[in-house]
Parts: sequence; C-alpha cells; structure tokens
Amino acid sequence: MANPIVTTSTAGFYSTYIIRKLIPGLKAELLFQDYAEPAKVPAKQGHVVARWNVPVMRVGSVTPLVEGTLVAVANILTVTNVETTIEDFGEWCYIEDLANETAISESLDAYKDIVQYAAASSLDTLHYNTCVDNFTSFLHSGDTATAGVTLATTNTMTAQDLPVIAAHFHAGNTKGFDSLSGDFALFIHPNTEKDLVTHVTTAALSWSEMNKYVPAGFEQLINTHRFVGRMQGVSVLRTTIIGTLTEDVAAYRCVALARWGLGTLGLGTTGPKAPEIKFKSPGKSSTNDPLDQLHTLGWKFRNARAVLQQPTGLIFYAATGA
Repeated sequence: MANPIVTTSTAGFYSTYIIRKLIPGLKAELLFQDYAEPAKVPAKQGHVVARWNVPVMRVGSVTPLVEGTLVAVANILTVTNVETTIEDFGEWCYIEDLANETAISESLDAYKDIVQYAAASSLDTLHYNTCVDNFTSFLHSGDTATAGVTLATTNTMTAQDLPVIAAHFHAGNTKGFDSLSGDFALFIHPNTEKDLVTHVTTAALSWSEMNKYVPAGFEQLINTHRFVGRMQGVSVLRTTIIGTLTEDVAAYRCVALARWGLGTLGLGTTGPKAPEIKFKSPGKSSTNDPLDQLHTLGWKFRNARAVLQQPTGLIFYAATGA
C-alpha cells in the first residue's frame, strides 16, 4: 500500500502527540554524601557553629623510669578542634497558574525530579568542594609519595597510584569504610578512569594485566558501572562531580578519603537535613500576587561540612587528561 499523501487541505487533521512517558534525565553519580560521617547539632539551643573534637593519639615513651627521679611532664592529652558554620542553601522558580492547571501529571513529576536532583547534586558538590578546598596533603599521579614532584601532561592515572594512596592512609593509622569492605575511597572522573584502564606497560603496574588472570579481577574489568575496581585496599569510584584545575598543567581534582576524613551535620537531625521540595500556590489573601497567577517550586536544605583529620584522612589527588 502506498504511503498516504497529506495535502494542505487535510493537514489540520494532524498534530503533534506528546509521548507521556518521559525518558530518564541524565544524572551524575552522587557519592560524597555517602562517605561523610554524620553528626548532629541540637535544634532550639542557639547554636549555629558546630565543633568536632578530634583526639590526637600518642605513642608512649620507651625510656625507663629512673628510681628516685621525677620524669619531666609530657604533653599527653591533645585534642584538636574543627569548627564550621551551619548554612542554608536553595533555589526556586515560577510555574504560571495556566501552565499548572493544564500540565499533565507526568510533566509535574518531571519538574519535581529535576528539582530533587538539583538539591541532591548541590549537597554532593558542597561535600566535594569541602574536600578539594581544605586539604593539606596532595598526590600527583605518578608520584611515589604525597607532596611529590611537578605534575606533567604525561602523568595520567595508573594502577601504581593506588598503593601510594593506601600507604599514606596506612601510615596515618586511618581506617577504611565498612560499606567498601574496609577499603579507602578514591573518587575519580570518567576520563581519569579511561587513562587508568587503558594504561598498558611492562615497566609499571598495569590495571588490565594485574586483573585479568584472577576471577575477581577479571570481573571488575567487565562490570564497571558505578564501581571501577579495587586494589591494595583502595576502592575506585566514578563521578562527574569531579572538577578540573590548573595544577602545573590542566588536571582533574580527584579525592582520596578515609573514614572520618570528612564530617557532615544538620540541625536537629543526624547528618544533613534531607533536602525539602517546596511547592507553593497563591492564597486567597495574597497581596504580592493579586491575580493568583504564580505558583513556585523549589528546594532547600541546611548543612555544615568539615575536613576532620589532617593530613591523614584526606588526599587531594591530581591526574592529567583534563
């Protein structure tokens, strides 16, 4: 059967049909909030500044006591204070009354999904920014120790960097995350992952060569969704929340984190208060919108964040390829 011909006289019978089922929006993996240790400031107590107390552990003296002689006083009890201020964050937009009354339910669901992701991604980015803006130890890809040499364009991420990161954390007696089977966490950009998994050499550790001969390793070469892989007690996680900077050369600002390296808290709740989605309609006595034309949709949350263990619990890790 031939295709029908639509002439100008019958074109008015045809219109655009909007497919009601919306495709999923594109979202970054939001990881940092999952690896920040939660705390709480009580509400209605007049407090907006939070303080964490971080004990400084000490290796005891190995010098024998001399009978009849008083040993010199030692500075045994040391506690470091880390303070930060609780802040509010949020955004909102208008929805006109006509649009609200005519919109299909699927479109309103899409609006709320966009707003929910905006709130969640803001919270995750705040935790990431706290890490990269408040570090005291750094590692360049290709270095064999923190605070190493100048970063060059050839210093892309390789498997050799993972044992170096693990050694730093182990030297500081830090602990890993229970949710990662005791591993430390390394957050990298997808382009950094590309450099890691495509690096092949006989002169250094190679990701594919290291993994392909054992079942668990081969599986992590194949199943790379949110979790890239693990080595030497470091789990590698992928997220596009990772930003870039000029660190000698253009580089990705990745983050390596131990447990208690990053703290987060809310007011009256353990951890940050979950983002609130706020949809408001004009009331009968509204004077700022006398014709009841505008609805509003927005998000808001309250949070404070801080790096708790310096320099042992956090590494700013720079890798080129940006």
